[in-house]
Amino acid sequence: MKNVLGREIPEYIDGYGNVKIFEGAFKNMNPLKKASAKIKPVVPGDEKLVNSLEEVLDKVEIRDGMCISFHHHLRNGDYILNMVVESMAKRGIKNLTVAASSIFPTHKPLVAYIEDGTVSKIYANYISGPVADAISQGKLKYPAIMHTHGGRSRAIESGDLHIDIAFLAAPSSDMYGNINGLTGKSACGALGYAVSDAEYADTVIAITDNLVPYPNFPMEINQVYVDYVVKVDSIGNPAGIVSGTTQITKDPIGLKIAKNALDTMIASGLVKEGMSFQTGAGGISLAVAAELREYMNK
Repeated sequence: MKNVLGREIPEYIDGYGNVKIFEGAFKNMNPLKKASAKIKPVVPGDEKLVNSLEEVLDKVEIRDGMCISFHHHLRNGDYILNMVVESMAKRGIKNLTVAASSIFPTHKPLVAYIEDGTVSKIYANYISGPVADAISQGKLKYPAIMHTHGGRSRAIESGDLHIDIAFLAAPSSDMYGNINGLTGKSACGALGYAVSDAEYADTVIAITDNLVPYPNFPMEINQVYVDYVVKVDSIGNPAGIVSGTTQITKDPIGLKIAKNALDTMIASGLVKEGMSFQTGAGGISLAVAAELREYMNK
């Protein structure tokens, strides 16, 4: 079959399933349904706090072929993905689907688990470093599936991407699983990428290196979505947050683009007291923010 660009697209891809082609903007406006979330009963005396990752893996159902998810707010400083997959591999689990919002060079150990069949599928919004190289070399059993950041949330909410266990790196958590990224030695800021995982995964495990008294406030992800809380020595190195696309470009062409973008903003008349301004990750867009700061200070 052909997509809107006239390119031949297979109707079925092994490891992915039936293919829905892109028909064009606003061509498919049919109503959609959200997936239902699994709700687990609890009884008085149940505790969420467990002593180790190994202990929590003993409590939950782990099996071959399951889907496990991770957020990337610690970026190239994240420890959780490697920690969890290593523990799964030691238990002999195979054919895992890793649904990470992004994968960075720090996740190099994942390559060995791709090669030995521990991991056979990957969903991600961004992949760089050794894992990207391994996928490009055909080492991953099934095609890697990549989304936009918003497309990942849509896939989770619609049920197209079903998560069995979400492992949430939590810079700050109380014993009930109220978490945020604002405090603690691994503070990384907002945890927005993890919200859909928390709301729709069958089981949600918060992993923290900063266990605080109840209630942890602000509650960016509420305890009602969290099944277990694990305390570890470290969830990551926040120094790795400023990496890749979160570094201001030094490329002369990129800096010229940033200056032109600022000139356009000024010409629009929107640069004024009380303005609202947002930029995502990206060396050039961050350079625009730096140029804007300098202009406003002047």
